[in-house]
Amino acid sequence: MSACWPLQGMSGPQKAVLISLADNANDEGVCWPSVARIAQRTCLGERTVQAAIKWLTQVGLLAIRERMGRSTMYTLTPAAYAPPQEVHPAAAAPPPPQQPHPTPAAAAPRTVIEPSSEPSQDGNRVPRSPSCPVQDIVDLFNKLLSPALPQVVLVSEDRKKRIRARWNESQVHQSLDFWTEYFATVAQSEFLMGRSAGKNGSTPFRASFDWLIAPSNFVKVVEGNYSA
Repeated sequence: MSACWPLQGMSGPQKAVLISLADNANDEGVCWPSVARIAQRTCLGERTVQAAIKWLTQVGLLAIRERMGRSTMYTLTPAAYAPPQEVHPAAAAPPPPQQPHPTPAAAAPRTVIEPSSEPSQDGNRVPRSPSCPVQDIVDLFNKLLSPALPQVVLVSEDRKKRIRARWNESQVHQSLDFWTEYFATVAQSEFLMGRSAGKNGSTPFRASFDWLIAPSNFVKVVEGNYSA
């Protein structure tokens, strides 16, 4: 905490989440509180906490390691903090010269070549994230959890959008091995699979595919909230 308190260049919520993590960390800077726990301690919403954690990671203050069936592990790295720099143009800088360019002929074809990677700050190319194999993820669900859970028949646009959102949230999620382990964790949960007795004799809860890919439910399953 003594290394984190003096740091500047961040918002109040970002600082609050940072100090909360530092307060939980051991001598190596490692801790593993849940997002709900951080939100409770900082009086912030869970989405605000998640946004702050993402920012802390981007500026080098935090390293994240997700663990299937257990809470995410955070490692604080205050020595690597690089606060964002504001860039202001020189006051006396003259406007760039305007050079006329000939207009291409109306029938001239235009060729647009899209790069296969994005440039990094040092000019090197950074590979794009792999595309999300939506159908493969759905097939894994049906293979590992059907018929115990309702089978996915129609892959609607809404479902595609939510699957891609979970895929792009973390590099850890961008692997079919992760999704195989994720659905295997669901299969081991008595509650999610509908094998637990319902309250007051009611029908037991049974997770659906849409329930499992909803943002808050997805985080809870990954963090082991429903582990047997």
